[in-house]
Amino acid sequence: MVNYWLVAAAAVALAAVSLHIYTMEVWIWPNLNVVGFPAFPFGSKMVDKGFYRTVWHFFTVNWLLTIGTLIPVAFGHLAPYGITLVWFLMVFWMLIVVEIFIIAALSLQPGDSYIKTMIHAFQWTIIVGMVALMYLGVRS
Repeated sequence: MVNYWLVAAAAVALAAVSLHIYTMEVWIWPNLNVVGFPAFPFGSKMVDKGFYRTVWHFFTVNWLLTIGTLIPVAFGHLAPYGITLVWFLMVFWMLIVVEIFIIAALSLQPGDSYIKTMIHAFQWTIIVGMVALMYLGVRS
């Protein structure tokens, strides 16, 4: 029996990772000027800029591993421990949301509105939606 809630969660994760990759490769990376990066002990400014891209795509791997877990669990291939993995992923992603809220609060400039910032940076809602679908999947 297919768990359609987990399939839906995987679809949300697929859309999210696609947006995540597109954002970096089309909107951010081409506009990053190497002048804004400092040289550091591991190499030149270009190496530092490359580290920025590498760290960005560490998060991409998180999305892909989530998809790679949800699909087999949804089709019953990781029973009986698959649901435990999904619970772990739910906690992991909710901690990411907490981190997003904390970093946003710490990054505010004087006069900035926290609520407006969180509405403008809406990406956290995608994660919450995915976790909600995962929750429905483990409860069914």
